[in-house]
Amino acid sequence: MTEHTETGHAAVRAIGASGDVAQIDVVGGAAPTAILAILVFFVAVVLSVLVTYRYAAGYLQTRERPLLFLTVGMLLLAPAPMFLRLVLGNAPVLGATERAFVVNVSKLCGLLVILTVVHKQ
Repeated sequence: MTEHTETGHAAVRAIGASGDVAQIDVVGGAAPTAILAILVFFVAVVLSVLVTYRYAAGYLQTRERPLLFLTVGMLLLAPAPMFLRLVLGNAPVLGATERAFVVNVSKLCGLLVILTVVHKQ
């Protein structure tokens, strides 16, 4: 399933939905490590979306304004940066520095919103 090429990169052969064999080249490490990193990333995305959903559901039940701001803060702190990394990493719109800047601004805004809610209570 995994083989090393002449350049030292690992190649993974996977069978697609149509039955075609797709080859994925992994640069910078072993293929199992890269696959594990991708799986962990997607688990983190799912968990952050679930936590944000719980905040949103709590707001919809209580209509408490601080809970709305906590929801927005949590959205900006966890799921939004992950989606930004995913989208901007696959689109040649921004370079690595600009992409990191956008992601960090989202996290900073989320933290500021959450801190504002916590300190006003």
